[in-house]
Amino acid sequence: MATALHFIEQSLSMLENLRQTNPPTLRTIRAAGSNFGLHFWGEALFNAMWPGLAHLEIDPGLASTVIQLQIWDSATTGVKPITPPFSLEDYQRNHRWAMIDDGRVLIMHIPWSHIVYAYDRGTCQGLFWSPDPGSLTIYERAAPLQTLFHWALNERGWHILHAAAIGVEQGGALLVGNTGAGKSSTALACLQHPGLRYLSDDKCLATLTPGPQAFGIFSAAKLKGDMLDALPQFQHLVGGYDELTKGGKSLVYLYPEYRERMVTSFPIRFFLIANITRRSQAALRPASSSDVLKVLGPSTLHWLPGAEESSMRFMAALSRQLPAYWLDLALDAEQNIAAVATALDGER
Repeated sequence: MATALHFIEQSLSMLENLRQTNPPTLRTIRAAGSNFGLHFWGEALFNAMWPGLAHLEIDPGLASTVIQLQIWDSATTGVKPITPPFSLEDYQRNHRWAMIDDGRVLIMHIPWSHIVYAYDRGTCQGLFWSPDPGSLTIYERAAPLQTLFHWALNERGWHILHAAAIGVEQGGALLVGNTGAGKSSTALACLQHPGLRYLSDDKCLATLTPGPQAFGIFSAAKLKGDMLDALPQFQHLVGGYDELTKGGKSLVYLYPEYRERMVTSFPIRFFLIANITRRSQAALRPASSSDVLKVLGPSTLHWLPGAEESSMRFMAALSRQLPAYWLDLALDAEQNIAAVATALDGER
């Protein structure tokens, strides 16, 4: 059986041969202080993934690129990677996917989509492969290359969290809650508030060094069908629908139309735990760090394979450092945003 490192080296060799006749589209981004070179082998994958990352683009001549990510599919290129070095036990152990971390190389295979992620810590080279870009779900397009960013930035002190983030450049709040708790609709509603800025609706990066800080790595958002009806200003920005679970969610690309209302990073001041109610007015009430962790921990780890232990330690430390409040959401989105603005004023 091939080793994890051999899988990376063989894949890079095949792509290097392809480069001679079919060079990739290259984009350079800066995320959480690190520069990434994104090599898209095919127009379809570029069109599917780039819109959610375009807000991070920088001039490739401004700084050296530390991390290189190769992104390709077989339908477009005709290049298929060798079989990843997994055993049946690898799939049984994780229930959903197969995962290897040999200390240097990480590889993950998602059986139902056949997508493969791989990352070499030694060379800072990452791989994403899909058999067909047409099969990518809105979840993979809303948070493109999420697993690779998780692996590459985790060792640099950054962790992906399942949280919305709203505030101003001087500081903001992480809004946590399970799927359907109202994170996205509340975060998107703040785009209409003159005093607030949007950082993320569902996934963001966070660090503790030198202090709690959030970074908005994705600029695409997901909205349930009924929320799209309530926020019609986003309907013309829809770039896809949930065809996988038929859950009624739509994919909305916020950049570049809302670039002036978005912020890339801010210090984290506190947590808000979204709680759907039928109230006429939103309300804030104190919450504990354990309240935060009960919601944030499981929902984050569900999406992030590998480094579960370090991610849980990070979330526990972050929740202990920051105040937290329950946000009892009202039916009226303006009431919810007013409550968030009030909380931000109180924590400055």
